[in-house]
Amino acid sequence: MRAKILRPVVWTGVAGALLLGGCASTVHPPDDPSTLAAASAVDCKTFAAKASQKASQNASIQAAVSTLPSSLDPLEIANRAGHPDADAGGGDSEGDTVITPPLATLPLFSTAADAKRMPSGWQPWTVNRNKTPTRYALTQVDERVVLHAEADSSASGLYVPLEQRTAGGIRWTWKTRDVIRGADNGEKQREDAPLRLFVAFDGDHSTLSLRDQLMFEMARITTGREMPYATLMYIWGGRRAEGTVLSNPHTDRVRMIVVDSGSRHANEWRCHERDLRADYKKAFGTDPGKVIAVGLMTDTDNTKSRVEAWYGDIALD
Repeated sequence: MRAKILRPVVWTGVAGALLLGGCASTVHPPDDPSTLAAASAVDCKTFAAKASQKASQNASIQAAVSTLPSSLDPLEIANRAGHPDADAGGGDSEGDTVITPPLATLPLFSTAADAKRMPSGWQPWTVNRNKTPTRYALTQVDERVVLHAEADSSASGLYVPLEQRTAGGIRWTWKTRDVIRGADNGEKQREDAPLRLFVAFDGDHSTLSLRDQLMFEMARITTGREMPYATLMYIWGGRRAEGTVLSNPHTDRVRMIVVDSGSRHANEWRCHERDLRADYKKAFGTDPGKVIAVGLMTDTDNTKSRVEAWYGDIALD
């Protein structure tokens, strides 16, 4: 029997079709400064010092995680999911799935023991088994190991289930070579992004609207997995202003915040620090529950475009 594992609300089968689906609408008018989320770009030199400190703290934990059993490299599974030669499960078959227990911290790309193999703990997920997967690979850029993403009319991602923890700060770096000029994260048919980082939260499911409860139950039945109470996503937007908050129209449980937008900072590393509690409250209007997962995705399936992007380390405080 397949083990039940938690996955972010928007990422698998029917749940992916319903909840990511390329649909979004603004929660607040983007031209009202009082409704925009705070800016988050920081000086990358300062960020590098903090990241180095975090990497040292992470090393001993990652050493323990690296002993966890896995049948295949998560990158191998993620990259072949949806491939014509893959099984009907899209790389998510019982024999292939790398299932690890929730981790105490996020494995850092820069501390990977093998520069060609994803640090243990990261797991692949598919938006829809019929979609072409985005290709991910570890690579060395600017003298550090980062995650390279290549999307060609594709959509898929990676995530880490975490031990429940209080929402604090999150820090990351990313860079994109390409901007999806036709993308608009507020429109169904153009909702793509070269870079996305998401955080999943727990909460009291009994407080959900009947509509959301029915959707969550359908997702549980069709995927065999529990969906998180809420998901907060940071994106590199196409046209929306930085700080704009967007909501998926199918459910109030997924909100996006644009932290980079357009081509002004293309081809340069962007370093971000966010207050998860403040952002959650801005997006959802309430205090967050416990953080239970973090993930990422590069997708171009709606605009049928191509992008190349890179993710540096992601760290939770």
